[in-house]
Amino acid sequence: MQKTKAISFEFLGQTFLFRSFVPEEEVKEVLEYLEDKKKEVETFKKVPTFKLAVWLLLQVAYDYIKIKKEKEALENCIKTQLNKVGEFLEKEMLSWGVREDEVDLPS
Repeated sequence: MQKTKAISFEFLGQTFLFRSFVPEEEVKEVLEYLEDKKKEVETFKKVPTFKLAVWLLLQVAYDYIKIKKEKEALENCIKTQLNKVGEFLEKEMLSWGVREDEVDLPS
């Protein structure tokens, strides 16, 4: 079983302490991402901490949904391409005189 580690960080003027299985490097990467997003908003205007936190939450959720849709589109594209390759190979095997029952291809 993995051990949890104490993780402490400061964000939006608050210190947070929690235990997690997440490697410290990944926590740092997330915090850098949030800091970059925070700087984006602060270039427009100074906003109260609560509003900034909500904006960051919405921005992260938007980024997640966008990436999730991109992943699904890529998966569909790969499935389509795999089906085309499978159909091509089946036709090629027939042209070589190989019967389907002679070949053990993964499905």
